[in-house]
Amino acid sequence: MTTHIGVVPEDIFDSIYSIMAERLHDVGEYAARLGACLAIETGPESPQALKDFIEKDVCSKGIAVNMDPANLVMVQNADPAAAVRLLQDHIVHTHAKDGIHIQKCDPEKVYTAFAEGGIKELTAKTGELFKETPLGQGGVNWQEYIQALRDIGYNGFLTIEREVGENPIDDINLAIRFLNKIL
Repeated sequence: MTTHIGVVPEDIFDSIYSIMAERLHDVGEYAARLGACLAIETGPESPQALKDFIEKDVCSKGIAVNMDPANLVMVQNADPAAAVRLLQDHIVHTHAKDGIHIQKCDPEKVYTAFAEGGIKELTAKTGELFKETPLGQGGVNWQEYIQALRDIGYNGFLTIEREVGENPIDDINLAIRFLNKIL
């Protein structure tokens, strides 16, 4: 199962941090007993912060990573290929989604706005922060990203995710053609 878990606080002494770690440990242990896992989607925190959180504080084989390269580009302005190499021991799923970073943003405000349905209100105040694009038209270097996945031995799904756009069906068909070409 994959999901966003909210934003892991940067301050490891924040009470929310320890509550998140404890609850995820419990969920992870339950999932592991069932032969399953809960995969945290990348984006709200830096790849290093997510790795540290999983390895140092959650400490459960039932917690994994759903790599979303577009979220890393759009919100963190991070390199998805480098994130693959860093999080390689935890990746169980990946999205095929693209986007561009426009300006630095506060991930907590962004993900709170998404959760509450108010991203348009947030960007009305801040200006456009990032933009999801059709696959292959954003900031993800797909050749490097796919190569990094190959290098770590990932052979799972690349699930096309398209959350916006005027014609998502056309964008998904474009994504299929794009992936077929580069794979």
